[in-house]
Amino acid sequence: MTVEQTKAWLKQFSPGPEKTLALLILRYLIYRTISQLDSSFKQALKAAATSFIPPRFVREDIDWRDVLNGKVAGLDFYYGPPKQEFSRPGKSGEIVSRQLKFCDLSSKFKLEYPDQFTALKPNERYLLIDDGSFTGEQLIGFIQTSGQFLLQGNQSSIVVGLAHESAIKALADAYPTIPLFCGEKITHQGCFEVASKNWIEDGLWTYTGIAPLDQYMEIVDKAKFADKLPLGYGNWGCMVAYEHGVPDNSLQLLWDRSARWNPLFVR
Repeated sequence: MTVEQTKAWLKQFSPGPEKTLALLILRYLIYRTISQLDSSFKQALKAAATSFIPPRFVREDIDWRDVLNGKVAGLDFYYGPPKQEFSRPGKSGEIVSRQLKFCDLSSKFKLEYPDQFTALKPNERYLLIDDGSFTGEQLIGFIQTSGQFLLQGNQSSIVVGLAHESAIKALADAYPTIPLFCGEKITHQGCFEVASKNWIEDGLWTYTGIAPLDQYMEIVDKAKFADKLPLGYGNWGCMVAYEHGVPDNSLQLLWDRSARWNPLFVR
């Protein structure tokens, strides 16, 4: 996110409550560089690897990288992003592939897309990976249609850099046998509707004639977007962006484009 990007986006807001709202969104935006996202993902990956260490081993004595590299208990690990058949891998897979370069290239921890599996052998483990999950719906749908092998035994897990608390609950309810590991959890407190109420209570929003949410909706109406997703997909109002793009679960003003509006980030 460059200064030029930010200035161009801010110019679209009128002075007064509109500009104040824009500045508050920027202030509370959860922006993660590739390096930061890598760090979060690595934490989640470490937790996932550690969870597969058999009880007969002392976890503190084992390097989690050795677990993934097939050096513990004869377990073979594979990883891959959710990918529908006949579609190209998205940015999530590219990021994770780069992230996992620390693994021994001669090891058995390899990228294998889910559609290459119908079942796991007793000694095989699979990590379904993504950069983030906000509603859980996409992962739930993917597992239902293309990842049934993940449900067998306790041989799989989901690993993401960021996860919204709603996604964590939804995935746990849908697939209680597939644990999710995330490096960073996003709560409703960090999303727009709750945050905007706190801005009023904390004195950051001083306009008594209009609430931040109402002001935001007015700006979205003026932007005339083709799709009506003011608070993003899932209606969570996330204020999240990555260096490589922005999820559509974030505020629509951050990522959508129209004849009257240019986004802060390009999807």
